[in-house]
Parts: sequence; C-alpha cells; structure tokens
Amino acid sequence: MRFADDAKRFMKPGGDRLVALAGLLAARGLRYSIVKTGEARHVIVRIGKAKPGLAIVAHYDRIAGSPGTLDNSCACLQLVELAARHQTVPVRAGPSFLVAFTDAEEAPVPGEPFTQGSYALAKKLKASAGTQAAMAAIVLDVTGRGGRLLLSTAPAELLARRGLSQSPEALGHRSLVELAKRAAVRAGLSEPLETSLPWSDDLGLTLGGLPALTVSLLPESEAALLAEGKRPPLWGLLHTAADSPELAQKAAFTLMSIFLDSLVLELAGPAAVSLY
Repeated sequence: MRFADDAKRFMKPGGDRLVALAGLLAARGLRYSIVKTGEARHVIVRIGKAKPGLAIVAHYDRIAGSPGTLDNSCACLQLVELAARHQTVPVRAGPSFLVAFTDAEEAPVPGEPFTQGSYALAKKLKASAGTQAAMAAIVLDVTGRGGRLLLSTAPAELLARRGLSQSPEALGHRSLVELAKRAAVRAGLSEPLETSLPWSDDLGLTLGGLPALTVSLLPESEAALLAEGKRPPLWGLLHTAADSPELAQKAAFTLMSIFLDSLVLELAGPAAVSLY
C-alpha cells in the first residue's frame, strides 16, 4: 500500500507523532483540541454540534524501536479520514461523535493498568458528558491488515470477574457489540468474530467507567486460528521492527472505511439510543 507524504511523516521512525498527527488534521481542515492527563497528550476532534455519546478511539503512541504501522498507525490514519469525510455533513444529517487519538496506551506501569493514558481520559470524558448523558467508546487497534472484523470480549470478561456483569459498563459494552454487528451487516461484511483480544485502550476506558469495545482485523486464515484458540502469527510482528509499512493493505483500509461509515449511520438510528 502507498502512503501519502504526511502519513509517512506520521509513521517515520523517531518522528514526533503528536506534531505529525496535528499536521494530518490541519491539512484536512479539522479542528482539534489537546487534552492533557499527566504526561499524556490526547487529541480530540468533535464531529457535529450536539453532545456526543460515542468516541471512536485509536492510540497514536507506539513501542520504541517499532515502526508501529499496524500498532497503531493504520487505525489513526483511518480515523483521520473518517473525521475528514464527516466534518462537512450537515448537522441535521448525521450524529455527533468524537474522534480521539490517545497517548500512553503502550506505557502503563506493569501491573498497574490505571496508569494507562485512557484511564484518566475516561474520567474526563465522563465528566464532559454530564449527568444527563452517557459516553461510550469504540477502540480501533491493529486494523491495517486482513478482512475479518474482530470484536473483543475482554471488557465483559473483566467486569464479570469483578461481579459487575450487570453494571452500566457491561451493558454498554454489549450495546457497542450490537452496534458494531449492525454496522457490519449494513456494510455487507462477514459476521464479526467475538473473541478475547489483547488489551488496548479498552482496558483504561473500562476501568475508568466507560463502556468500551475494541475492534480489530485479521486475515481470514489467522482469524480461523484464533477461533481455535491459537495465536495468530501476525500478532508476533507487533511491538517489533517487523511492524513495518509493507504490512498494511489497501483492502483493509477500504473495509474499515465502509465499516466506520456504516457505524456512523447506525448511530443515527433508534437502536443507538441505548448508548446515550
């Protein structure tokens, strides 16, 4: 897959990811704000004028020494284009939502998940939603290669272990799963595979009190392995120097574009009310 020059700057080894991300957004006329939580810097784009009930999230930080193409540059680039496509939609023609690029997903202190950047961000998003509304988040991670959507069950499993299977976070997670499945049907995609994925920002968001669902991609053959309880080989390339731009597939970007647009359309439907 060929990337534009500004996307290459974003993925450049050793580059300033925050500055490059800001450049991507500015080049598309997207207004953004930077939310600070400790040392983390999160970038927020707001689409629509109404109070948003959903944030679509991807972390822009990466492991040192890795190009971070699949983890998580591709998802960030996909969200930049999503925001660009929907910024010009008339206010009454579509729902309001946030696009959030998070920091410090890769850097929680071992054994201390509350140090993940999205934990503190969840607290701020909840506060901004106010007492009359709720906020939920769909997280994209490793969405640059493959043709089978994956929906993580990890938040539901964590909440069940804590005796919180009927909590607002657990019920909200289930609503997000149903929303993503309806979007997949609308997009004409195969039924997503529900499975326990490695944690992404859904960990900090869930612990911070927000319903959260991670959406990922795998090639069909590797999704079949995952369904059998085997580790997909693609995951072995993440956090390494092998997570390079050559792994990205244009077909995966096309799939995610169709899925995300369908997701936004589903937000406008009556079945999405349970998320707010």
